[in-house]
Amino acid sequence: MQVAETAASSLRATLVARRAVGSDASILELEIPGMPVKLAPGKFAMLSPAEGGTQQIARPFSVYDRPSAERFTFLVQQLGHGTRDLIDMPVGAEVVCTMPLGNGFVVAPAQEDVVIVAGGVGSAPFLLYARERIAAGASANTHMILGARSKDRLYDSAAFEALDFGLRLATDDGTRGFHGNVVQALAAALDAGEINSSAHFLACGPAGLLHGFADFARSRSLRAWLSLETYMGCGYGVCNGCPVPTNPDGPLGAWPYARTCKEGPVFSLDAIQF
Repeated sequence: MQVAETAASSLRATLVARRAVGSDASILELEIPGMPVKLAPGKFAMLSPAEGGTQQIARPFSVYDRPSAERFTFLVQQLGHGTRDLIDMPVGAEVVCTMPLGNGFVVAPAQEDVVIVAGGVGSAPFLLYARERIAAGASANTHMILGARSKDRLYDSAAFEALDFGLRLATDDGTRGFHGNVVQALAAALDAGEINSSAHFLACGPAGLLHGFADFARSRSLRAWLSLETYMGCGYGVCNGCPVPTNPDGPLGAWPYARTCKEGPVFSLDAIQF
């Protein structure tokens, strides 16, 4: 359930807008010329301020939205000096951008059910995915569980709430939606028969969420794909700094490791040891 596309290029992009979507996250809108007409959801870019700063290595970010042919948005949570430098850039600043990178999700056929599980900025690959499903007439059988520690970390949830599909919110502290994490919310929906266990299950989020989801998916024999949030050096497969062990019996088993940036970031659960 992955697709590779046009080779990446490195260029100067321009920050044209920025808006906060929480106390520690912002959406950056960049003008990036020369990109392919269509990009699979889950493709990503390596971004760094052109004028330098504390950031020594570019950071990877999934394409969040595409307002126009040459404008792309990225959902950025401040986690350290590098992401702070990006969020603090003034509008009009130049950004070194390498994209499109990685393998994204293949959007499932409209007649097949899809369940998306995301936590925090792990929602980033799924806004475009959900829109494609809705445009294909699959609103009724497209579901998403979006979770966070608290309601203030449900970053840009309004963008998903505005879509015509089955959205469930969950917070660890119960301040909004289901009281519990996304895996618990998923288990409750499956047990109640509200979600079809034969669906395509897609997940992205922090490591704890993904490991919990992977364990749960295996225990329920779910068909699952993960978009990994792995630290990367180059983003295009040269530095070998983002390996994930493969499953010897899986589709990538000919090699003991796969590169998250090149063979991923989207992997079928049966392809990797995770």
